[in-house]
Amino acid sequence: MAVETIAPDWEFDRFDDGSQKIHTEVQLKNYSSFLEEYTSQLKGIEEALDDSIGDVWDFTLDPIALKLVPYEQTSLLELIKTDNKVLNKVITVYAALCSEVKKLKYEAETKFYNGLLFYGEGVCETSVVEGESQIQMGRFISFLQELSCFVSRCYEVVVSIVHQLAALYNSSK
Repeated sequence: MAVETIAPDWEFDRFDDGSQKIHTEVQLKNYSSFLEEYTSQLKGIEEALDDSIGDVWDFTLDPIALKLVPYEQTSLLELIKTDNKVLNKVITVYAALCSEVKKLKYEAETKFYNGLLFYGEGVCETSVVEGESQIQMGRFISFLQELSCFVSRCYEVVVSIVHQLAALYNSSK
């Protein structure tokens, strides 16, 4: 029994009964209806979000509020991992100094800015009772002592940063 092979130049007769065009149009209609439905769903979601974004929290309606702020519990040493031990140490030192500066900035903003800004406010200079300014200054001395310790700590951190930068600059040469 001989097996006949089909010549590569042999083609089927092309017969177009329009079924492919009909099928394409049906698929196109299905796709357009899907897109219209999906667009209407997205618009509904957008309108729902737009209404809730403008709402301000009302304490009388909702006496309890949740503040959901993500908190990362990774330490600096876990974040700094390279194969180079010297680079690890250098990056750790600079990261610790940056963290210290961030803490000092937060402490300055929360503890000292308002005290320095509003010292002496609310006192009428024309009707100052004798000794009132001395009493006010006496109350302010403990604040100034804390501020002095804070400034000393800031100075130590800045000196440490300058030393570390100088050591990095000199060692790179």
